[in-house]
Amino acid sequence: MRKLILIISALIIAGCAKSLIQFSSKKVENIHPMFGKNSERNFYYNFISSDSLKLIWTADAFGSFNNSSVVANDSLIFIADLAGRIHVFNLENGKQRGVLKTKGAIFSTPLLYRLRIYYPLVKDGKKLTEFIVYDYFAGKDLYIIEIEDLITNQMLSDDEAIYLFAEDGTIYKYDYEAKLLWSIETNQNNHFVPAMKKDKIFFGNDAGEFIVVDSKQGGIIHREKITSGFFSGASIDNNLCYLGDDEGNLYAIDIDTYNIKFKIKTDGRILMNPAVDEKNIYFGNMKRMFYCIDKNDGKIVWSKKMKGYFNSTPVVTKYHLFVPNLFKSLLIVDKSNGELLKEVELDNRAKLSPVIINNKIIIGYDEGVIAAYEFIN
Repeated sequence: MRKLILIISALIIAGCAKSLIQFSSKKVENIHPMFGKNSERNFYYNFISSDSLKLIWTADAFGSFNNSSVVANDSLIFIADLAGRIHVFNLENGKQRGVLKTKGAIFSTPLLYRLRIYYPLVKDGKKLTEFIVYDYFAGKDLYIIEIEDLITNQMLSDDEAIYLFAEDGTIYKYDYEAKLLWSIETNQNNHFVPAMKKDKIFFGNDAGEFIVVDSKQGGIIHREKITSGFFSGASIDNNLCYLGDDEGNLYAIDIDTYNIKFKIKTDGRILMNPAVDEKNIYFGNMKRMFYCIDKNDGKIVWSKKMKGYFNSTPVVTKYHLFVPNLFKSLLIVDKSNGELLKEVELDNRAKLSPVIINNKIIIGYDEGVIAAYEFIN
């Protein structure tokens, strides 16, 4: 029987103690609205970056992060923490512009749509998630939807809806006014970051199945067991979906035929979404190895053993990789040959996938620190 879903519609809580974000302008551009910028999970920035960074500000969120990222409009950045708070900082100077305080934990990156924040709040000690829609221009919650499930994965969105992914494999589709359009149970645990293109959702699950779901109707289009387990994430470029498995294999799968175009074997677990540019795929594993793979034929361009373990997706610019690692640093790498150019030391383990906005790179590390660096010549 389908899980009970309680919808509390049009919940207006003006002046509620937790609703402490308010923005005065209706003219905003959501330039980085979700994890990976868009539903294909794009970590490539097509511009010429410097390999030199200058720290311009740090801000404290006072809570730990999951492996996620900030999201941003043209003047504010938003970050969720594991203490159930969403913090908002000014992009230019790092000053805090507000915070939503809730009881629970937020494991995924918030999603921005127009002047709203969408986020799943997992309630402490319960198999229960509140899907919350907050209007930060009006300064109030619009909807709180109770879902009897644990929503800990990254969300997706398209022109008509937002998609939520539960740990037990259930997928929920809600429109932007928080109306449930469909839900589907896949009956396998899922800790994989999905991607979407051509009205299809692509993901792997804990059992090693590769699954394709029709985003319009919610039916399973394709289901195939190809490995022992997936705990990473998908990135889609052109007609190929790239994803890594728990055995250290990277797959390129055609999004129309679902055939495996190539498989590259490494020796360590892959826990990140691959990053893809015009020519290559970039990813690291938990054996301290980092790879550059030709995205068309699967040939290894270079591989390097580097400092740190890699489970957060790097960002790619025209000539550089910016790679967070668990050895308390951000590595700046020449993407043509894997040469380490510089290392930015941090006070703790890097946790967030970097985001580049207005010539700034935003990173985050343990103990709730957000840092903004400016590219300098």
